[in-house]
Amino acid sequence: MMSIAIAMVGLFAFFIIRTYFWQYNAKLNGVDAEAYVSWIERVVRYGARDGAEYPMTYYYVRFLRYDGLETEARLMNPNKKLMMGSHVRIRYVPGREEIATLMEIE
Repeated sequence: MMSIAIAMVGLFAFFIIRTYFWQYNAKLNGVDAEAYVSWIERVVRYGARDGAEYPMTYYYVRFLRYDGLETEARLMNPNKKLMMGSHVRIRYVPGREEIATLMEIE
């Protein structure tokens, strides 16, 4: 029982550290871009033990990369609710364009 709790805390800590690492990397090596919310994915995750529902929302944005190619990325830190078509400012790391960091909402 205790080992499951420790494993859950460790997994949670891993995802938090991964997010902060990504944001730090984007801050140092990232490229800013104007983007818009292209689609929103809403899913429900279920707790393995108690079956509790955990609603999750993923935001995807479309933008032009520095080389002129249009691409789509998932926002790593959507700390605000966004609407389809919302214009946002993002930062992405060249070579890892599939993930972007939300900078500000226009």
